[in-house]
Amino acid sequence: MAGARPFALLVALALAVLVACGDPTAPPAASGEVAHLQVIAHHDDDLLFMNPDVRDSVRSGHRLMTVFLTAGEAEEPDANGYSAARQAGARAAYARMAGVPDEWDGSTLALAGGRTGERYSLRSRPHVALVFINLPEDADPRADGGRGALSRMWQDRGGWVAVDTLVPTGGQVSEPSRYTGNGLIKVLAKLMEGFRPTVLRVQDSDPDPDYPFWLPLHDHPDHVMGARFAEAAARVYRRSPDRPALSVIGYRDYNTDSAPANLSPEQQDDKVGTFGAYQKHDKLAHGPVYDRWPRRMYYRWDRGTSWVGRARDGRLHAFAVRGRQVLGWRQDGDRWQRADPDRPGGPLAAGLAVGTGVGGLTVCGRRLDDGDLTCHDEKGWVGLGSPDPGDARVGVPAVAAHRDGRLVAFVRDGRGGVSRAEQDATGRWGPWQRLGGEGVRDGLSAVPGPDGVPEVYASTATSVLRWAGSWDRSFPAVTPGGAPVAVEGGGGTTVVVPVADTGEVLRTTRVAGTWSTPVRGPGPGGPGGPAAVSAHGKVVVVGRTGDGSVTTDASGAWQAIGGTPLDYPTAAVDASGRLTVLLIGPDGRLHTSTQPQEGGTFTPWTTTD
Repeated sequence: MAGARPFALLVALALAVLVACGDPTAPPAASGEVAHLQVIAHHDDDLLFMNPDVRDSVRSGHRLMTVFLTAGEAEEPDANGYSAARQAGARAAYARMAGVPDEWDGSTLALAGGRTGERYSLRSRPHVALVFINLPEDADPRADGGRGALSRMWQDRGGWVAVDTLVPTGGQVSEPSRYTGNGLIKVLAKLMEGFRPTVLRVQDSDPDPDYPFWLPLHDHPDHVMGARFAEAAARVYRRSPDRPALSVIGYRDYNTDSAPANLSPEQQDDKVGTFGAYQKHDKLAHGPVYDRWPRRMYYRWDRGTSWVGRARDGRLHAFAVRGRQVLGWRQDGDRWQRADPDRPGGPLAAGLAVGTGVGGLTVCGRRLDDGDLTCHDEKGWVGLGSPDPGDARVGVPAVAAHRDGRLVAFVRDGRGGVSRAEQDATGRWGPWQRLGGEGVRDGLSAVPGPDGVPEVYASTATSVLRWAGSWDRSFPAVTPGGAPVAVEGGGGTTVVVPVADTGEVLRTTRVAGTWSTPVRGPGPGGPGGPAAVSAHGKVVVVGRTGDGSVTTDASGAWQAIGGTPLDYPTAAVDASGRLTVLLIGPDGRLHTSTQPQEGGTFTPWTTTD
């Protein structure tokens, strides 16, 4: 016991030094501090599929850590040398994103179960760190048990499958560590416990089956299994009530190469340049697809912009998914307060839709466990089933009301078209009916329509489609770079569409059955589809800028209004006619800013837990 006190003092001193030096794997000094964690399979996955989000997080000044699960060695003869080269590429890319020299401080990182990994902190930006675990890559036949190491570890829960890590040449570790599937979950959960992230970025744990390659998973097995391990670790981490709120975001991977380019030319250039810094170190990362992937960024389950609505009393309500819970906020004058609905009985995808029907304010979502649609109103949660039960292609809902208050829910179905279900006069939901269509992408927009009949808009890779009772192919020609958003008002319906590969938006209005001449102009500058709302007698567009903040054209031209959305902002008009912009921040909280009158200055952002 006599030697325990000096040892404890040394440990305490070491932790103090780590915190003082800005070590991003150390617990934050203040509660509520934003921290970004990425868990990815390979050294370029974040650069190809999660940017510009990661870039914006690096530049935010908040703590950031990226964990690379595999050594990325594939079948290269010099596996350890090739892995070291890929590590150097990752470090070069992060230094470029931070805008500082490619100089890092490396060390051995102690991990759960007596294992070790490699940690590098960016010398000029010590809040940025990279951690390399170095498990065998899927294609490596030299791993214990052969190829598919991560897949075999995931499928085994008895601890029978165990693999050794690689030892990259010239790195920070000299001996391999041994892992089982449960052991990897424990390592990741302990990393989360020490780092205390508020944002966790993962890859696609349940890829869209429409992608015809990399069967049977429809993506690289390491992408899928790495995401599942990270999500499992997050569930363990969340069990303790003293942890900060954690938002988990999944990103589409290989299948984005067949999607329209949804980044502006400026963002594409920056992302391609960052990947180029990595590419100099990876002799295999070349070919046409490596030019297509960096021009896109798609979330697996997009939050969309329909997660706010107005109740019968005129107050705005906003909703967001966190784990197995749906968070709710209710407007109370100039303030907002929490008003969570009951738990939905299972985890929901991020994309929620809000409407007001015969059952009052209603929020609808898609369950991730069984794929069914579910809605919550004054009576609680009710299941709507699915047009294609168990099919991962079924999307998130959009809702709109008939003139008599009956809601209609629309989804992308498993056949690549659109299906609908609607309420009767008592609020009971009827069966799903197919409307047709093909090649529809997730992210629908529904509006009541000028005649009181709900209509829905959807994008494909080459066009925008409309249904108003039947399939209407008359929408003006455009290649959409994201989901369209429709706004009803002024006797017609205005549709705003991000234009692929340009950073522009197209606007057109349908009045008395005829579309106006489309007008194309500069967009917000950031990824994804903008939000739109009818305010002050006109359609106002709100979106994310190229540097990750918020902009709106409420004053007639694009005007930056600050804010830091986790993904996309949205907007709504309250009972007093005030335009309110809303976002979920990287702290997991609701942030709002209001324009009291047309042409007025937006209020400073307010935050509600």
